[in-house]
Amino acid sequence: MKRDLTKPLTRGAKRTLDAFSSQMFALLAEKSFEDIAVGELCERAQYPRATFYNYFDDKYDLLGYCWLTLANAIGLAEYHHAPENQMLYLYFDRIYAFTRDNGEVIARVLARNPEAGYMYSSFRTFLNAQMRQIFRDCPDAAAKGIPNELLADHYSNTLFLVWQWAALKDSACTKDQAIAYLQKLLSIG
Repeated sequence: MKRDLTKPLTRGAKRTLDAFSSQMFALLAEKSFEDIAVGELCERAQYPRATFYNYFDDKYDLLGYCWLTLANAIGLAEYHHAPENQMLYLYFDRIYAFTRDNGEVIARVLARNPEAGYMYSSFRTFLNAQMRQIFRDCPDAAAKGIPNELLADHYSNTLFLVWQWAALKDSACTKDQAIAYLQKLLSIG
């Protein structure tokens, strides 16, 4: 992304970024990521192509920004100081609740963007990277005799796996059942 998101954004920049990201999500509910063109995004967001390229290198860059906005909406960064076992369940709860609250839109996006496609792969890579970063500093890793990076990968992959199963594949799975699966897979109480 061409903008430094660690610095405050002007209202105009925020409005522009919101327009492009909301239109990307809208288009993902209508067609596959591979079929979305920058011109179409610009037309739907009502901004010229030059404006798009002032903010993003390409549609892949915009998709990365979309994942950042999604992570902020879910609130992934809010509990990074919680104890390890609480943090896992807090993150799972946030992601699960967001999925249930936005299930209709998510179902439309996933119907047009299969697991083997770029959008799904990009989302999984982003979410795993975010969770690995959060879990990388787990104080319990040393006590367990496991390298922090390995434990972080284990937590993030297991969390994603259970979320994917409970929220996307088994619509009858309750949150309590999903948490029980997560506990069993992680062998923590």
